Amino acid sequence: MHSIWPEENGDEFARRRSAVQRALHARGVRRLVLSSTEAIYYLTGATYEPLERPVFLIVHAELPDYRMLVPLLERTHLEKAWGVRPSGIHTYREYPAPAGEAWADRILPLLEDRSFLFEPGIPFEVADLFARSKGKLADVLGPIRVVKSPWEIGQIKRAAKYADWGLARMLEASYCGATVAEAFAASSGWQRKVIREVPDFDALATKCIFAPWPAPLSAEPHSVPPLRMKLERGPHVALALTRVNGYAAECERTFFTAPPTPEERGRFALMQASRQLAIGLARPGVPCHDIDAAVNRFLAEKGWTPSLRLHRTGHGFGLGNHEPPWIAEGSTDVLAANMVISIEPGLYQTGVGGYRHSDTFLVTDDGVQRLTSSPDSIEALTLPGRSLKHRVRAAIVSRSLGMGSGPVEGVHIQTRASGVGGRGPQPDVATRPSIPI
Repeated sequence: MHSIWPEENGDEFARRRSAVQRALHARGVRRLVLSSTEAIYYLTGATYEPLERPVFLIVHAELPDYRMLVPLLERTHLEKAWGVRPSGIHTYREYPAPAGEAWADRILPLLEDRSFLFEPGIPFEVADLFARSKGKLADVLGPIRVVKSPWEIGQIKRAAKYADWGLARMLEASYCGATVAEAFAASSGWQRKVIREVPDFDALATKCIFAPWPAPLSAEPHSVPPLRMKLERGPHVALALTRVNGYAAECERTFFTAPPTPEERGRFALMQASRQLAIGLARPGVPCHDIDAAVNRFLAEKGWTPSLRLHRTGHGFGLGNHEPPWIAEGSTDVLAANMVISIEPGLYQTGVGGYRHSDTFLVTDDGVQRLTSSPDSIEALTLPGRSLKHRVRAAIVSRSLGMGSGPVEGVHIQTRASGVGGRGPQPDVATRPSIPI
């Protein structure tokens, strides 16, 4: 086998290799050992599913070719990796393996009993061996990955386009009384669309999450909405998270399937105002801590304390949907041009619901550019009533998923966010969030 990447992508991988080698020279170390799937993908373009069998990539500060240690069954498959000659792929037998034939027996001789660096976040079993064998923990790739190349920005723009597509399909399928399953099923053609449109489609580096979080569960952003739960009154949140051939983006919107009340309009407007504040502050040279702190102060003045915010203002994108820079109080990250970030300050009230828009932004020389383009006004996100098309889709989804009829039950009944069966902590009357006029 050979590298699956087009020849013109060689310049991109060569740029990354040179950046890593310069970082090793700066640290006075000649070898770096990587084992995470993202790190190996970043430097070689090779995807694989390691399961319990570790794969190792060894970068030398002077040599042009990488070396790999892989389980025997991955030997020919990983010849597709950029920058690795077939003679540079070494193997171990299996996991576990007899003494002398395991990965732990084979990796250290490849390091020639010299000092080396290894990445954070690897399994303890690997890190423990490395720490006892002249290895030192160091995040070499992190500072390189956080600023994107023009090629990477193009990949993220493509992922953003598909996030917009998925969000639009969910909103088209939503109406007052629709189930989560109906909106979820509406985006089921996403992978077929990607396969048709992406010539180099890689199933191991492509995935998506499309789903609506109905009120009041929308106040619990990392919960899992049951398929039978219905979109009725209150603020719902639709999430579209995509990763296309390794590069990620997201688009999220608060929407309504019944006319929003004045109170709901006020909270929506406050969420939008906090978003605009963050967007206005985001530019090269600005500490991420300062952006989140400014948003927190603004919302606290309106009665929305951190306990009603739940999460930071944003995070970075790249090979992961969540990676540095972290736009959060306590972060040491500083924005730079060609970073890609989310901006998504949220408001969450138990028993009522959540308000959050999220977009994927490119940091430019003088601000940010939005890469996702879904409508964000309350008028566009107040959806019309049930149509004939909705009724037909509901019948098809119900029949195909074997849902039938019956009571709507699910774990959401027991969550703090639902406010059912024990509403959980609520703001005191004296501190209940004020509504902008």
